This record gives sequence, structure tokens and C-alpha cells, in this order.
Amino acid sequence: MASSKNDALLERTVEGSVNYYCNHKCKGTANDRGLAERLGGHSYNILSNSDKHEIYLRDLRPPEHYLDSKGRHTVHFFGSRRRKFAGDERGHVQECLMHQDVHPRERARRDIRLETQLAQLENSNSYGGFQQRMSPQPPQPKRYTIDNARYANEKPKLRPSVTSKAEWLGRRGRPMSRSASCPSLSVTDPAGSLCRAVRDDLRKDVSQRQLESAHFAPRMSANTLAMSMDAVPLGREVAANHRSCSVNRAENYDFAITRKNNHYSSQDKHTRADPFYMRPRFGITNNSVKYDIVNNESRWFKY
Repeated sequence: MASSKNDALLERTVEGSVNYYCNHKCKGTANDRGLAERLGGHSYNILSNSDKHEIYLRDLRPPEHYLDSKGRHTVHFFGSRRRKFAGDERGHVQECLMHQDVHPRERARRDIRLETQLAQLENSNSYGGFQQRMSPQPPQPKRYTIDNARYANEKPKLRPSVTSKAEWLGRRGRPMSRSASCPSLSVTDPAGSLCRAVRDDLRKDVSQRQLESAHFAPRMSANTLAMSMDAVPLGREVAANHRSCSVNRAENYDFAITRKNNHYSSQDKHTRADPFYMRPRFGITNNSVKYDIVNNESRWFKY
């Protein structure tokens, strides 16, 4: 029972010195500890697993034994009940419990922000110096994207230009072969020119399929309705004879026409039979109207 803590004790009684026992869990004289050992040495009865009648020298009788109060062996009997194994060097469990790493752009964004702040501190009184510090390389050429807004309006808004009288008289009498608002429409061959425009421009072809009103479907289903103009001979004949283009038409804004606020509801007697205002035929990907609901402009289609 010798230990530095036990040697530091200076208490003494008539029976002798006071010592520590049972890993410094009990404190008393050797005589008292001997009496406690003869009483069983532990604070409960190992046969009945009860401490109801154990009333003597309880401070010198620890609750530890080879068997606990529930009859299970303790660490003093066969060692720890919990089996201990060495950790796996591969770390599979750790990888399962760890969250995935952030995207590399998060670190790149943090680095760019730090670089920007340092450049601002370095050139706090010079915006030109800050620009040079942030862009030492020559500026990259501007990226140009395809403007898809003018596939219907092939020409910008007509703006008459002021010219001299001699130049105007020189153009007078010149025959017009193409439409001013829709150059793909030939005045001499409207049906053929519109069919060629649909074949040459995929965007016009898609717009025509979505906004077509006529249908010649032999069976009423979504697929046949959407493809009836191509799958049925009568539909192909009707599509080949379309002579008018939506872009080339001036819409009627008379009060009697617009008082319904929606030509495509088929409630206005003036426009319910006009192919320009008729609702597109039923289909999964077809639109419900023939105009753009964002800017209220008519889409490109022939009728």
C-alpha cells in the first residue's frame, strides 16, 4: 500500500498511523481495515447481493468485488468486460462518418476574396491601381452568344430614314421581291419561300410545330395530334399551301376585337375562325397561345 500519497499522511491515532487502502478509496488504521476485511471487505454481501444489513465500517469497505451487485464479473476477476480491438488503419468507418469535402470552387472563391481585399488595402486611394493589380493580364475578348430573340422578327423595327428626293425617285418603281419585316417571305412565291424557311431554320420548324392549329389525326391521342401535319398526307398538303406569316401581318387593334382581352379564348366572333388567332392544337409540348406571354409578341408561324 506504499505510495507518495500514503507517505504524505501525518495523521496518527492511539492504534497507529492512518493509511490509504484499495487504491486510495478507503482511509483508516490497519486495525480498522482488518476488522472491515473480516466483515467481508466490501460494502455488500456477495451471496445475497444486498447491503441492507451491512452497517459496520462502511467507509472502509469499498463497493468493488470480483462480482458486482448484479452478479456480473468485474475488472478484478477476468479483466474488463468490454473487448478492445486495435483501430483499423484504413479508416473505413471514419470515412463513412465524415461529410464529403466542399467543391474546389468554394476554396477558389475564398482565395479570390482574400486577394481582392489585399488589393483594396494596397491601393486604397487609387482605383486604377486596384484594377491593374486585379487584372495584370490583358482583358479577354467579350463572349458573344446567339441572340434568339429575333428568330421571329427577322428584321428590327422599321425606322424610315430621311433621304434625298433624287435617291427616293431612283428607288421608285423598283419591284419588291421580299417582305420588309420578314425577308424569308418571297412576294412571288409565299408558300414555297415559307416552307424553305422552315426547313432551313430549326427554330422556325419547332415554332411552327408548337403553334399549328390544324390537325388531321386519325386517332385522338397526344402523339398523333402533335405529329398529324407530318404523318397524314392531307396535313402535309395543307402545310405546303400556307401563304401567310405571322410576322408579316399587322394585327387589328379595333375596340370590337380587343374588348375580350384574349383572342385565343375563341369567344370573339370576329377572330374565332381566323387561323392567326386560333388556339394551337393539343399536344404535350405545345403552347396554349400563339404569342409570347412575356413580351406579348406574336411568334413565328405560317398559316
